[in-house]
Amino acid sequence: MIIARHKDLAVLRGTMESEYSSFVAVYGRRRVGKTFLVREAYTTD
Repeated sequence: MIIARHKDLAVLRGTMESEYSSFVAVYGRRRVGKTFLVREAYTTD
């Protein structure tokens, strides 16, 4: 479950749905959920 990251998730999903290529850098302090956020955005069910 992601709490208060809806805007970040929307940005990542928007880059995936775009017809243009994009470079996305996700940075931040350790252990704040960066990898989890990327997995949530790009995992298809």
